[in-house]
Amino acid sequence: MKRLFQGNSLNTCIKFACKKLNIEEDKLNYKVLKNESFLFMKKIIIEVEVPEDNERVSGENNGSSKIMEGKIIVHNPEEGGTPAVIRKGKNMNLSVDGREIESESEVFESSSIEVTFQEEEAARQFNIYLSDDKMQASARIEYIPKIVYKLKDSEESGIIELESEITEKIYPPKYTEAEIMEQLSKNKVVYGIIDENLKKLAEGREKIIVAQGKAAEDCRSDFVEIKFQTSSNLEEDKLGNVDFKSIGKVDSVNKGDILAIKHIGTRGIFGSDVNGKELKPKDGKKLKIKAGPGCLLKDENTIIAAMSGKPHVKGNTFYVKRVHEINSDVDLSTGNVCFLGDVEVHGSIKEGMSIECGSNLTIDRDVERAKISARGNILVRGSIVGSKICAGGEDVKNLKYQKHLVKFSEELTNLMNSVNEIKMYNLLGQKKTDGEIIKILLENKFKNIIMLCINIISEINSSSGENKEDILIKLIKSKLMGIAPISIEKYSELEEIVQCSNSKIEELKNELRLPVRLILSYCQDSYIESSGDVIVSSKGEYISNIIANRSIEFTQQGSVARGGTLKAKNEIKCRTVGSEAGVTTRLEVEDSGDIWADIAYHNTIFKIGRKEILLESSSKNVHAYLKNGNIELDKFVL
Repeated sequence: MKRLFQGNSLNTCIKFACKKLNIEEDKLNYKVLKNESFLFMKKIIIEVEVPEDNERVSGENNGSSKIMEGKIIVHNPEEGGTPAVIRKGKNMNLSVDGREIESESEVFESSSIEVTFQEEEAARQFNIYLSDDKMQASARIEYIPKIVYKLKDSEESGIIELESEITEKIYPPKYTEAEIMEQLSKNKVVYGIIDENLKKLAEGREKIIVAQGKAAEDCRSDFVEIKFQTSSNLEEDKLGNVDFKSIGKVDSVNKGDILAIKHIGTRGIFGSDVNGKELKPKDGKKLKIKAGPGCLLKDENTIIAAMSGKPHVKGNTFYVKRVHEINSDVDLSTGNVCFLGDVEVHGSIKEGMSIECGSNLTIDRDVERAKISARGNILVRGSIVGSKICAGGEDVKNLKYQKHLVKFSEELTNLMNSVNEIKMYNLLGQKKTDGEIIKILLENKFKNIIMLCINIISEINSSSGENKEDILIKLIKSKLMGIAPISIEKYSELEEIVQCSNSKIEELKNELRLPVRLILSYCQDSYIESSGDVIVSSKGEYISNIIANRSIEFTQQGSVARGGTLKAKNEIKCRTVGSEAGVTTRLEVEDSGDIWADIAYHNTIFKIGRKEILLESSSKNVHAYLKNGNIELDKFVL
C-alpha cells in the first residue's frame, strides 16, 4: 500500500510520514513525486510505501471512508489510529474545509468535503465549406452535449480515490430547416440549395453538400463536319520513330461525294454560383462554307465534289484537285512536268528535268541536278544533288517582292526626312530645289533606292501578264529614275510612291496562302527554299543553301548541317553543325528568332538580325538568341 504526504520541505514530509505511520526515519521507503517552487513558497509531495505489518497493526484503529449513492461517508479513527484519506480524481475539483486539495487529504466526520465536476454547457457548431470556384457548398453540424457527472460508489477503506461516472448527456436542440437556411443565408449561400440534404445535415453525422451551382452552358459554335482526311498522319512505331514517308498518302473522292456539312450552333444558357452570381455563357462563332474549284454547294450547309480527285480545304473553302501520278522516272521519255494539281512521282527526277506543280508534290526517289517548283508542300524521300527546290511557288516570289517593297518604303521615308532636315537648316543653300536635293541624296547617301527600284520593276513585270504598265512603275520612272528627280517641285510628292508601295504590300499579304512545308532526306550542292518550314528528316545537308520563311528543323538524331547557309525567319533546330575540320557553316534568323544545335563545331557562324558571332570552340547544347541588341550564346564547350 502507498500513501502520499505533502509539505513545504522534504524534511517536513518525512517527519510527518514517520509520525503518521509510526515508522522510524531510517526505515521509511519513499520517493519524491513533485518538487515545485512558487516565489517564496515550496511544495513537495512524496510517495511512501507502507509495510504490510504496519498496515495490519494500525488498520483496526484507523479511520475509513466510502462513497454511497454519490455521497462521501467518513468514520473517525480510534485512539492510536490514522484518519481516513481521500484522493482527488480526474476532471474534478476537491476542497476540504474550504481548502483546495491538489492530490489527497485526511478527512474526519466533521470535515466539510465538496466535490465539483468540470462540466461544459451544450453547444452547436455550424461549419460551411465553399469550393474554390464557388460552385459547391458543403456544411457539417456538430452537436456537443453537456455531460453530467457524479461520484462513483466505492467500498469502505482507509484510503479511497475519488472517481467520476457519467449520469447524463444533455444535447442541445437540433437545427431546424429554417435555422439551417438562415445560417446559409448569413454566409451568402443562396442559390442551388439541395432541400433533401438539409434533413440529413440536421442529424449532424457527416459533411453534406447543401448547395450546387449551375455552370453556364456556352453557346455552341457552328462547326463543319469534314467527310475526308484533311492531313496526313505521321505513323510512329513502338520505339517512337516517326515515318515521314507516310505523309505522302492521298485521300481521294468521287464525283458527287459529300465533302463537308455545316452544323448550326446552339444558344448558351446562363449559370450561377452558390452565392447567386450570374455566370454568362461564351458566345459561339458563326461559319460560312464556300465551294472552290471542283466543288458544288448542294445547299447552304452541304458541299459535294463536282469531279473525282483529291479534296482540299483552305479556311472554310473546299476544293477538289485531280492528282497527276507518274509511275516512272521523270526523264526525256516523260518530258518536263507542268500540272496545276497535285503530282506524285514514284521514281527519280533525272538531270536537266523540271517539275512545276500547282499544289503538293511527292517524289519517292532522288532528284539529280533538276529544278523543282510547287505551290504546296514538297516531300522528297530520296537524295537531292545539285538541284534547285522551291516550295510555295508564287508565295516565295511574293515574299521577296514584299521584303523589297517594305525596304523601299522605309528608305523613301528616310529620304523625305533628310530633305526636310537639309531645307530646315539650309545645308545646301536656298537656291537648291527639292528635286535637286533628292537627286544629290540618291547619288550619294541613298544609292540603294535605285537598286530597289530596279528589283521592284523586274518583279512587277515578271509577275504581271498584262500589257498595261503598273502605276507603281510609272511613279518610279517619273520621280526616281535617271534625271526624273529634278522635275520634283516638292519632296512631299514622294509620299504618293510610299502610299502606292504600302498598298502593294497589303495586297501581297492578302494573296499569301497558308505556309507550306518542304521535307527532304538529304541534299548536297543544292538550293532549297520554302515559304513555310523546311524539315530535314534523315542524313542532313552538305554545302547547300536552305531558306525558310518560318523554321528549319533537322529531326533525325545525328543528322548533319555541314557547309553552306541555313536561313530562317523564326528558328533553326540542328543536330550537328560543321565538322571537326572546321567547315564554315552559317546559321541565320531574324531578330526575334532562335538557333539551336545539339553539337556545333568551331567556325560555325550564328547570325541574328544584323548581329553575327563566330563560334571559336566546339560546343554542345548550343542556343543562340538576341538579348538587349546583342547575341547571347548559351553552350557547353566540348
